[in-house]
Amino acid sequence: MDWTRYSNIGKRQPRIEGVGKATGEAKYTSDLKLPRMLFGKLLRSPYPHAKILNIDVNKALNLKGVKAVVTGTDIPGQKYGRFRSRRDETGLAREKVRYIGDPAAAVAAIDEDTALEAIELIRVEYEELPAVFDAEEAMQEGAPLVHDEYQRNICATRYFDFGDVEGGFKNSYHVREDRFFSQGLSHGALECRAALANFDTSGKLTIWTGTQSPYQVLRQLSLVMGLPATKIRVIKPCVGGGFGGKGELYAHEVAASLLSIKTNQPVKICLTREEEISFTRLRNPMTVYVKTGVSKDGIILAQHVKCIANGGAYASTSVLMIYNAGLTCLIPYRISNFKYDGYKVYTNRPVSGAMRGHGANQPRFAVECQLDMIAEDLDTDPAELRMRNASQKGDISINGLVFSSCELSKAIKEATKASGWEQKRGPKHTNKGIGIACGGFVCGARIAGHTASASFIQVNEHGGVVLLSGSSDIGQGSETTLAQIVAEVLGLSPYDVTVISGDTEITPIDPGTFSSRVTFYAGNATKQAALEVRQTLAEIAAKHFEADVKDIEFQDHKVFVRGRLDEAIAFNKLAYMAVSFGHGQSVIGKGQWAPQNTQFPDKITRYGNVSGAYSFAAQVAEVEVDTNTGEVKLLKVTIGDDCGQVINMLGAEGQADGSASMGQGHALLENILFGDKGQIMNPSLLEYKIPTALDMTDVSLIEVGLPDPTGPYGAKEIGEGLMISTVPAIVNAIYDAVGVRITELPIRPEQIRKGLKKK
Repeated sequence: MDWTRYSNIGKRQPRIEGVGKATGEAKYTSDLKLPRMLFGKLLRSPYPHAKILNIDVNKALNLKGVKAVVTGTDIPGQKYGRFRSRRDETGLAREKVRYIGDPAAAVAAIDEDTALEAIELIRVEYEELPAVFDAEEAMQEGAPLVHDEYQRNICATRYFDFGDVEGGFKNSYHVREDRFFSQGLSHGALECRAALANFDTSGKLTIWTGTQSPYQVLRQLSLVMGLPATKIRVIKPCVGGGFGGKGELYAHEVAASLLSIKTNQPVKICLTREEEISFTRLRNPMTVYVKTGVSKDGIILAQHVKCIANGGAYASTSVLMIYNAGLTCLIPYRISNFKYDGYKVYTNRPVSGAMRGHGANQPRFAVECQLDMIAEDLDTDPAELRMRNASQKGDISINGLVFSSCELSKAIKEATKASGWEQKRGPKHTNKGIGIACGGFVCGARIAGHTASASFIQVNEHGGVVLLSGSSDIGQGSETTLAQIVAEVLGLSPYDVTVISGDTEITPIDPGTFSSRVTFYAGNATKQAALEVRQTLAEIAAKHFEADVKDIEFQDHKVFVRGRLDEAIAFNKLAYMAVSFGHGQSVIGKGQWAPQNTQFPDKITRYGNVSGAYSFAAQVAEVEVDTNTGEVKLLKVTIGDDCGQVINMLGAEGQADGSASMGQGHALLENILFGDKGQIMNPSLLEYKIPTALDMTDVSLIEVGLPDPTGPYGAKEIGEGLMISTVPAIVNAIYDAVGVRITELPIRPEQIRKGLKKK
C-alpha cells in the first residue's frame, strides 16, 4: 500500500495515553476515591437453583461499621437486560437464585474487612430446586425451568434458510456431517470489574465504572433503579481490557448504586478475581453440528450449521450472539444454499455473554476444521479449496451481505507464500505441522435503535484541539486512532489532540465498543467533525491570505496557500485569529455517522446487509507436537489480513498479536471447569491458564487490503475478525503434524496421545 500521501494515516503511532498507563498515572475505577466513601460486597448464592424464602439482615446491620444492607426487595425499578425482549435481571435476586454466585444481598461498610464480615452474618433461607446444567438436556421436555416463561429453557433462537439446501446436498459429489464442541472461556482481562457510585443531594446518581458502553449502563440503570435517565451520569475511567465482557450492566453496579442511594454516601465495589471469572460473563460453551456438501472440485454447494449455546442463568447478549453465529458463516466463502439453526439455552450455570468474536469463533472452528477434512477426502490442498470458495469484491451473499471490498484470495496467497506452505505441508518425517483457516467479520453490525456514532471537536484560542467521543477506549488504542484522524485533517500531530470519551454527561451518544465498530463508525464521525473545523479555519485563513478557500493547506502545524509555503502561519496563530475574528467565534465541529448502505435484517427471512463493510483474513499456523507427551507448541502464526487501509500500523500489529495470543489460549490452554452443581472449579489465574508473554509466538502480519469505499480513509475492522480463524488454523496444523483430528476444545495432551495410540 502507498501510505506516503498521508502524514499520520498508516504510520506506526505509539498510543497517546501510553506513558500514563506505563507509569501508573492512569486511573482505573479501583483507583478512585471520594470523601466519605464506603466499601461494598455482595452475598452470593451457594445453590444453583433455589427459592428465596427469607433473608435476615439484622445481625449484619448491628455490626459496627456497617452502614446499609440491601436485597432484591429493595430494587425500586423493573427488570433489565441487553435486549428489550430478554429483560430478565434485577441485579440482586428477588424470588429465586439461578446459579451458584447469583447475588442475593449486598452490604456497605466503612472498609472491606467489615463488609466481608457483615456478609457472613446475613442469613438466607432457601428452598433448593431441581437444576439443569447441560444445554441439550435443558431443551428436553420436563427439564427444570430456569425461567418459567421460557419453555424448554430456550432463551433465543435464530433460523436461516437460503436457497435449496436439500437440493444442494442431493447434487453434491461429497457430503460430510460432523460434531464439534467449544468450551467456556473467561475474558482474562487484567482489570477486575469495579464500580463507584455517588448519589448526591441534588438527586443525581453518578457512577464510575470500567464499561465498554456507558450509555448502555445508563439506560439499564434507569430501568432497574427507577430513576429518570437525566438523573444518571455514567463515567468511564481507564479500562484494563474488556474483550466484550464489560458491555452490560452488572450486579455490582446495581448494588453500588442502591447502597449509595440508601446511605447518601459514595460506595465502591471491586470484584475479586474469583468473582470476575465465576460471576460475570463467559464465552458461550457451544456444540456445533455441521453438514457440508461439495462438488467434485470442492465447491461448496450446501451447508447446514446447527449451534446450541449454553447461555447460563440469564439472557445477556442472547439474541445477537446466536444470530451472529449464523451470520458470520456466510462471510468468508461463497455458499449458494445455506441453513442455520441457532439455540441459546438457559441453564443453572454462570452467565455466558459477549466475548471477542461474539458467537463467530465456535462455528468458525467447526467449519474450518471440516473444510480440511473435506479437502483430505477429495485429496485436495486445503488452501486451494479455500481459494475456490473465497468471497470476492462485489459479491452479495445469499443472505444479502454486500462485500464492497474484499481481498480474501490475496490474503490466502500471501499468507501461504510467506509461511512456506507448499514446502512445509504434507507427508513428513517430523512432528511439525502447518494449518490454515479463514474468517470474516462485520465492521459494526446494524442494531435496532440508536446505532450511530458522534464526535465533537473544539479548537481553543491557543490552538489546543479537544475531541469528545462517545466511543470507549477499552485498551485497544481507539483514542490514538481517532487522534490520528483529527491530526491528518488538521495537519497536526496526534499528541496535539486531547481525547475525552465515555462520559454520558459530556460526550455524544454512542452505542458502545462492540461489534468492531469504533474505527469504522467513530472514525467516520470524527473525520466529519474535523473537516467541519478545517472548513471554519480555512475560511478565516482565506480572508487573511486573500485566497480561495479550496487552496488552503494544513500541514506540519502550519496553514498556507497551496504553492505559497513561505507565507505560512502557525496553526495556533490561525486558531487565535479565528477566535478573535469580528466579535469572536467558537471553532467547533460536529460529526454523526452511520453507514447508509445497511438494512436491519428481515424479521422472518433474516435477509439484509447488516454492516457497512466486512473484514477478511487468512491465517496459517505452525505447530510442533511432542508425540510422547502430547504437548503442543505454537511456533508461528502468519496472517494475511484485509482490514482496508490501516490507520495505525503499530495498533494493527498489536491487534494481530493479541488475536494470536487469545486464539492460542482458546485452542491449547483455557477451559472453564464446571462442577456437578454448575459451579466453576478453577476461578483463579493459578488454575485457569491463559497465555503469558513467555508463551507468545512469532506473529507475522501481512496487510493485503485496499481502501474500503465506506470506511474512514478506507479503514475496516481488525479487532475481532483476526481471532476467529486462529483456533482452527492451530487444530488443522496439529492434524498435519501427527494425523490426530481434534473436534472438542481445548486441545489436551491426553487427546493427542489417545489419538496417536488409536492410529
